[in-house]
Amino acid sequence: MRRTVLLAALLVLMLTGTSWAFDFDDLFGEDLFVELEMEEGALAPEEALLVQDRLDVGGSYSFNLRASRTMVKDGDDSSKLDVSLGSQLYLDARPDPNFRAFGKAGLKYNVTEDKDPLKVKLLELFADFNYDNRVFFRAGKQNVKWGVGYFFSPADIVNIGRIDPLDPEAEREGSVALKIHYPKGSNNYYLYTLFDGVKEAKQIALAPKMEFVVGKTEVGLGGFYQHGKHPMLMATVSSSFGEVGFFGEAVLNFGSEFLQATAGGMYRYTDSEGRLDLAGTLQYYFNGEGYADQEGIKKVRQALINEELPPVINPQKLGSVALVGSGRHYLAGAVNWNRILGSKFSASVFVQANLSDGSGLIHGTLRLPALSKLQPSVGVSTNFGAPGTEFGAVGRSTAVFAAVSIGGSF
Repeated sequence: MRRTVLLAALLVLMLTGTSWAFDFDDLFGEDLFVELEMEEGALAPEEALLVQDRLDVGGSYSFNLRASRTMVKDGDDSSKLDVSLGSQLYLDARPDPNFRAFGKAGLKYNVTEDKDPLKVKLLELFADFNYDNRVFFRAGKQNVKWGVGYFFSPADIVNIGRIDPLDPEAEREGSVALKIHYPKGSNNYYLYTLFDGVKEAKQIALAPKMEFVVGKTEVGLGGFYQHGKHPMLMATVSSSFGEVGFFGEAVLNFGSEFLQATAGGMYRYTDSEGRLDLAGTLQYYFNGEGYADQEGIKKVRQALINEELPPVINPQKLGSVALVGSGRHYLAGAVNWNRILGSKFSASVFVQANLSDGSGLIHGTLRLPALSKLQPSVGVSTNFGAPGTEFGAVGRSTAVFAAVSIGGSF
């Protein structure tokens, strides 16, 4: 089979007072078009990029050491040493352009932990295939990009576990699902069939989602239905204005009065000399599932801490009461300064506050210059809030730490 390939095209620019003259014979001779031989049955170049002749295996490793000292107001100070090893391994097979198999597992061993020091998680294990290169399928355990929030994401209703605001970019365990994806122009249509915790067919959950792009703005609309649970509708939006990125989410839980919503923004500034490389993120979160009676939940929390019988505010909800997540209004923000004044030092400050009860925490980290794969850091964290509040439950405390991490990929 022969294909004719255009090797070059010439654009002639005409500028006032300037003339350009080219001789096509001198540039190309007589061979402006060249015939290339291709073997019969060979893959097209764009398809060959999606094929691997062998199984691709790789991963990462880490060693973490952290020593900390905690000072408690009107209490006893304490010291702690944490030593842990971690690793991830992935396998990626693409035997033909229409099929891919992928798996990833994570392992963490906490040397200083007496109970269950070894934790192994299967993060992802799925297969990709398609129908007529129009409808795309992913079956198996997979990470699902559902919400757009950074510290909080109420619209992220199909993944296992919620985002940890202290480590929002940490990889989370995926859900067992069948994803059907139909792209149409710049829009995307999805249907997720979810199987986590399913013991019979009627427990299978369905989550459709649509994404629309208008200029710089992307809008998502979705829903969630599972037998025995209240149906949910969600909406997301993400956009940008200049160097500032905006995002927002809202989730409505039918059959209850609960509404969850969040909005936030991101901004990065870098000067021409590289002395100011600043990035900031700020996000507000309304948690409709939180308690309106914050004084009552303070009494519950204090009783639990003192190992006393707690006063019952809502007997049906008491079983889900935790020391976090009981407020209705939250605010979180972070500022990162990379390469401080052009140096090899970097710093970050994170603040999370429960606006409902006036409590919060502050966490600052200074990353020292790396030595090859060794990254040292020091930091301090503290909390604020009255006794019984979410972050001030056990009183004011301040912790200082020094840490060293070694990591890489293979």
